[in-house]
Amino acid sequence: MPASTPSNSLADHLAEPVLAEALQHSLRSTLFSSGLTVSPRQVNKVGADIASAFLVFFENQDVTAVQADGSRLAHAGLGHRSILTMTETLRQVCREKSNPLFDLPNVAGVYVNALLEGYMAGREELVLQEQQRTVQAYIRASAQREDETG
Repeated sequence: MPASTPSNSLADHLAEPVLAEALQHSLRSTLFSSGLTVSPRQVNKVGADIASAFLVFFENQDVTAVQADGSRLAHAGLGHRSILTMTETLRQVCREKSNPLFDLPNVAGVYVNALLEGYMAGREELVLQEQQRTVQAYIRASAQREDETG
């Protein structure tokens, strides 16, 4: 009988469905703190997308793609509490599933930092857009009042 050998596959240590389920659960727990009008299907999709993106990141280490994902989450209306809870869940699952062959906690840290950087950049864009709309509305209102008073 051959001796059992340790698996060298990340999927044997961190199954995408397990990670997706944990992320979906964390998002559901913060559902009402997001500006996102979230249906359960959207929560499931976001959780599954992040789980899949993390496993892709584990292979290719593309920080730019992760930052873009973070920005998309901000634009979709994901709230601060939701993103923080979800990223902490990702880190926790990676700590629990860590083994010497895969440096999951450190990779998760890099991933989470990139995701949060993208999220913050996306939120900044949204704030600037709102400020621009406010200034334009003020200018229109001022011009209209000036026309009325003549």
